[in-house]
Amino acid sequence: MKDKELKEIDRYLDSFRFKEKGMEARKIYAEVLDLRTLKALYKLSAKGYIKALGGVISTGKEANVFYADGHFEGQDVPVAVKIYRIETSEFYKMDEYLFGDKRFDLRRISKKELIFIWTEKEFRNLQRAYENGVRVPKPYIYYKNIILMEFLGEDEIPAPTLADLGLELKELVDVEKFFEDVIENVKKLYKKAELVHADLSEYNIVLFKDKPYFIDMGQSVLIDHPYARSYLERDLKNILRFFSKFGIKADLETLMEEITEEH
Repeated sequence: MKDKELKEIDRYLDSFRFKEKGMEARKIYAEVLDLRTLKALYKLSAKGYIKALGGVISTGKEANVFYADGHFEGQDVPVAVKIYRIETSEFYKMDEYLFGDKRFDLRRISKKELIFIWTEKEFRNLQRAYENGVRVPKPYIYYKNIILMEFLGEDEIPAPTLADLGLELKELVDVEKFFEDVIENVKKLYKKAELVHADLSEYNIVLFKDKPYFIDMGQSVLIDHPYARSYLERDLKNILRFFSKFGIKADLETLMEEITEEH
């Protein structure tokens, strides 16, 4: 990276208001975000959507998620800032979830544009799910490779995934009812939002206010996608595998029929 670009990155970082442990947060932002992303983040901040940046919620090969104090609909709200990596993401693995989606024209696009489309896709999937009563983070706005959405957690600590909790889940909720709630949300996603999550497992279901919430919906597809049924079957297998640890048994074929009937 050239000195000029480093100075510009520093200039943008100087313009952000960081919460406590600001220097530590600043260092992390500088390490994982490129200049283009910082410029996009600055625009969202300048418009008043982001009041102060916080720490890391999660990091991954495709995206990083940060906490922020946000402002939407006239209210201060805790926000999760999901930022897709432009330089190091492995979006070639995601082609099958994009191609076949009639909402997007993917002819002759660059890698950067593909990431912007993926960002829009996740936002629209979240919006569609949320508006149809599926428990997902409320999406607020997207811009380029950034999505601002409801923060699921308390006191800046993110709600745990089922993978985080493991067998501890049975100490916190009635697992059988919780399982039924998960399946009910899969049904709503399919029947009302007409989507299949396509990557549902204990890693993408969080426990928030004693209820299951689905996260990471970038790969979710419309039910008319050529692989929608096989994705749904995979999602259900993952759910059944996890809940089998608690002695819960359900028939995969019966669940598939219940969810897909009338479609």
